[in-house]
Amino acid sequence: MNDRELEAGPDRKTETAARLALLVGRLNRRMLRATAGLTHGTLSALSSIVKFGPLRLNELAQREGIAAATITRIVADLESRGLVAREVDPTDRRAFAIEATAEGVAYIVRARSDRADVIAKLLDKLDDAGLDTLEEALPLLEALLVQTQFDDAART
Repeated sequence: MNDRELEAGPDRKTETAARLALLVGRLNRRMLRATAGLTHGTLSALSSIVKFGPLRLNELAQREGIAAATITRIVADLESRGLVAREVDPTDRRAFAIEATAEGVAYIVRARSDRADVIAKLLDKLDDAGLDTLEEALPLLEALLVQTQFDDAART
């Protein structure tokens, strides 16, 4: 075992994980303020409806990885804000699907832009070397998320 492998032991990973979790939490709170009051879970559900809709409630709950009762509350909130609408499911007239309204689509576009602006203002404080370092780390983080999504999908 070389020095690099020893340095990468559990204590280093635990410390890195704790620092990253704290950082992500702080970034999420800053970005939450930029989304006009929708929680992360509600914004995520709306984003899924915009991207994959129309969806039945059970499909949306499965996609979001949350309980049916929770997704019912989230959809009711989105519906009361005019961001989604229920439509009769053409394959089963007893059921309904949720579809984003034009306002819902516009909200997602605006929220993504506003959240990116929050991050861009932080990046403005970096010098070129700092920005280069961050850009080099992005593919690693993206690959971890893609692999985790693949692993999560394989478990369901």
